[in-house]
Amino acid sequence: MKSTWRKLHLTLKIGLIVFVLGAGPLLILLGLDALGFIDAGNAVGPGILAMLSFYPSIVLIIIGSILTYRKRKKVNMHSGFKP
Repeated sequence: MKSTWRKLHLTLKIGLIVFVLGAGPLLILLGLDALGFIDAGNAVGPGILAMLSFYPSIVLIIIGSILTYRKRKKVNMHSGFKP
């Protein structure tokens, strides 16, 4: 049985990875600052990284989701499975 990650289209995988790697550092920094563990100050670097990677990752996620849906629909049609 394939895992859920293996069933996703490559474009969707790349979009998710870009989103996590682009917005992740900023979200971690803001979370640690809100909890009081660090004083983040002005998070310019992670903010610019998140800004530059957000829209390309959203576009890749939307396109990958459509391609994944079409792929699953085609597989279900050929296998004779009717939901």
